[in-house]
Amino acid sequence: MNADEALKFVGELLSEREKRLNDLQRIMFKGAWDGKASKEIYQECSNRCSYEHLIQNVGPELWKLLADSVGAKVSKRNLQGPIEQARERRSHLAVPKTLHGSEHLSSDSYMRLESEISSLWDDPKPRREDWGNIPEVPSVFGRDRELQQLEERIRINGCRLVALFGAPGIGKTTLAAKLAHQVKDQFDSLIWRSLERPPTLHVLVADLIRFLSNGEETSTDVARLLYYLRNQPCLIILDGLEAVLRGGVHNGSYQEGYEEYGELLKQVGQTGHQSCLVFTSWEKPREIARMEGDSQRVFALKLEGLGELAARAFLTAKGAFSCTESDWRLISHRYEGNPSALNAIATNVREVFDGNVENFLEQLQHGTALFEDIRSLLDRQFNRLSDLERVIVECLVMRHEPLTIAEILQAVARPLSPVEVQEVLQSLLRRSLIEGTAARYSLQALMTEYITNRVAE
Repeated sequence: MNADEALKFVGELLSEREKRLNDLQRIMFKGAWDGKASKEIYQECSNRCSYEHLIQNVGPELWKLLADSVGAKVSKRNLQGPIEQARERRSHLAVPKTLHGSEHLSSDSYMRLESEISSLWDDPKPRREDWGNIPEVPSVFGRDRELQQLEERIRINGCRLVALFGAPGIGKTTLAAKLAHQVKDQFDSLIWRSLERPPTLHVLVADLIRFLSNGEETSTDVARLLYYLRNQPCLIILDGLEAVLRGGVHNGSYQEGYEEYGELLKQVGQTGHQSCLVFTSWEKPREIARMEGDSQRVFALKLEGLGELAARAFLTAKGAFSCTESDWRLISHRYEGNPSALNAIATNVREVFDGNVENFLEQLQHGTALFEDIRSLLDRQFNRLSDLERVIVECLVMRHEPLTIAEILQAVARPLSPVEVQEVLQSLLRRSLIEGTAARYSLQALMTEYITNRVAE
C-alpha cells in the first residue's frame, strides 16, 4: 500500500479510539512511509515548526500513538511492517455476518473475537541478536563526537550504509561495537560478522537470510536479502571488509571470487529499505566514494587518532605511569593517537621501565618507536600497496615535507603523468596512509619511520 492508503487505514484505527493525526503528524507519517530523511520531511513543514520540535516532539508522539493503535513497536525506520501487518490482521478477522445477513454479533461472539485480536496485538516480538565473535567493548576513549555523529546519521537521517575506515589499530572495531549497542533498540534484529576469514558473498548472504528468516530460508540471492531488509528493520555489522579488497593495486578492486561484495554495497546503499549495514575497513571502497556525495543514506567516516587528552586517559587506564605533561604530548604525537600503538607502548613501559615514561622516551631517542605489534600492523598495510604507491610514499619520505602533485612529479625517479599521480594519491587517501592539506600531501609519522627503517635495512 502507498502512503495515502496507509494514512487512511491509520485514520480508521485512530477514529475507533476517538483520536486523529494533526497536520504535522500527517506530514511526518507520509515522509517516513516514503523513506525520506528527517531533514527532507522538515523542508515540507519548516514554516510550521522548528526542526528540533519535529524530531523531539512530533516524531516520538506519532510513533507512540501508532504503536498503541497497532500493538507493535513503531519508529521512523520501522513503520511499514507494523502498519501492513495490522491491516492484514484486520482483513483476516473481518466481522462475520449472521445467517440472516445482520452484521451484529452476540456478546459472547464479540468477546471471543476481541480476545483473538488482542492476542495477536500483544507485545511485539523481542529483538533477535546474533553477536557472532564481537569483542568485549572496553571503555571507549575520545570517541564521543564520532558516536554522536554516527548515531544521528542512523536515527535521524536513516542511513542505510555506514563505512568506518581508517588505519589499522585506530579503533574501528571498538567504535562499531559501541555504536551497535547504542542504536540496537531501533532495530528488530542485529547480526555481527567478522570478515577476518571472509566467506564468499553467496555464503554470507545465505547466513544473513537464515538468521533473518529464523532458519526458514537459506537463499543466496541478494534481492531476497533486500526483501528482508525492507520488511524487518535489521542492523548488520561486517567487521574487516579490507579482507575482500585486493592488495598490490590502487584501483580499489576486489579479490578474485569476492567481486560481488561491491554489488552488495551498491544495492544496500541505493535501494530503499529500513535497515542499516555498518562495516569497518582499512580502506574506503570505491563504491562508497561514489555514493556518499549523492545521498544522506550513505555515510563514510574516517577514524583519526585520539587527541592528547583521550590518549592520556587511554594510557592511564592501562596502568600507573610516571609522566610529565610534555611526555604525554610527545607520546600522543609520536604514535599519532593510535590505540593499538599506545597499548603496545603502555605494555613496554609498564613491564620494562616500571612505569617510568621519561626513561622510556630517553631510550627511544636511541632506537625505533616501532615495537613488534606496531611493525606487524604496518607490514600488512605496506604489503597491500601497488608499485606506484610505494614509489610515491618513498618520495614523500625522502623529501621530509608535504608536496604538491607538481613537486611529486619532479621528485619521483620514473616518468609519471599527472593523472597517474592523482589516482595513486586518491588510493593512498582511501587507504588512510597519507594526509592532504591545501593540495599538499604528506605521509603519516609512523609509516614514515617504518619506511625509513625498511630503506636502512
